[in-house]
Amino acid sequence: MKIYGYLADQGLRAVFLLGAAYFLLLSLSNIAWLRLSSRRPRITRGRMVSVLVPARNEEKNLRACLDSLLDQSYSRYEIIVMDDQSTDATWQIADEYARQFSAKVRAVKGEELCEGWFGKTHAMQQLSRYARGEYLLFTDADTVHGPQSVAWAVTNMEAHRVDCVSGYVFQEINTIGERFIVPATYIMSAMVLPLWLITALPAPGLSFAVGQMILFRRSAFEAIGGYERVRGTISDDLAIARELKKSGFREVFLDIRRHVRCRMYDGYRASFSGVAKNIYDLARHRSVFFAAAVTLLVTFVVLPLVLLPIQILTGNPSAAGTLLCVGTFLLAWALVLYDRGLSWWTPFLYPVLFIHLLSMAWWGLGRAVTGHGVQWKGRTLR
Repeated sequence: MKIYGYLADQGLRAVFLLGAAYFLLLSLSNIAWLRLSSRRPRITRGRMVSVLVPARNEEKNLRACLDSLLDQSYSRYEIIVMDDQSTDATWQIADEYARQFSAKVRAVKGEELCEGWFGKTHAMQQLSRYARGEYLLFTDADTVHGPQSVAWAVTNMEAHRVDCVSGYVFQEINTIGERFIVPATYIMSAMVLPLWLITALPAPGLSFAVGQMILFRRSAFEAIGGYERVRGTISDDLAIARELKKSGFREVFLDIRRHVRCRMYDGYRASFSGVAKNIYDLARHRSVFFAAAVTLLVTFVVLPLVLLPIQILTGNPSAAGTLLCVGTFLLAWALVLYDRGLSWWTPFLYPVLFIHLLSMAWWGLGRAVTGHGVQWKGRTLR
């Protein structure tokens, strides 16, 4: 029995070490890709770009977003902002900018939400119908752009010869509660997806996009019917990227943090709800992937953290190996967050972050199974 226990212990340690080594190599390869693949914004004139901004209850953020978009080095672009049935002063702000900068900005009111659509996909589909550009650049109303963000997007579209460009913007994190949750947005590149394979291979499963800024070649966008295909999806950015690849179009995922910044969520509660709604969407539509992700999280992140203090207190000789696993994963996670510009001490919060992830996963699964849906910006997403 001792032999069997010893072999099981050694096997578990080997699994932990292999997992931690994989995460470290994946993180290093993704960091290298993000640092080396982006082209400098050299194209400042060319095809028309329609910058499309869906806005629902964004009175706190909209002015800063529009001010930054009005100050662009790219010469041929328009800004269309849509008030998506807001209950605050969003429309008044959008209309004010449209009147003051009528040569560049248009403000439109969104239609009533149609059955089968979620609010953001509905707004973005409407926006695309107003656009005149050959390029469609969707960006969230809580983003702030540097003066070369549009030129950067066009330059990289042409340099990489793709039909869709997206990437990581700089995430502003202002409270400790946000630090417990928001870094989870980097889980995909830290634990799951080699970003450089998105362009290299045509497989739809190797797709990723972040809707804070995403540029489409209009011909590709219209060829798949735009957001019609993903109208009932919360994670619309990831879903439309997958649909593009299914139809044979090419994508690239890059580093945008020098050109766009965003504070996604204002405080702990908003952060929890925001990330949880995306997990809920995963539980609804991709249950197998959801189960695999939770298993991966428990096996390679949570279980070693639980075992380590037990092994140390009981004098188990495997404690050194488990500590090596935990240290290797912490190193991988620290490198990812450092590369994204987060504070040096943020990676050390990772036990709390991953515990939050598990709780949000089970919460999302519960909402999906019971059919209760989730609340977001005054709407029930079900």
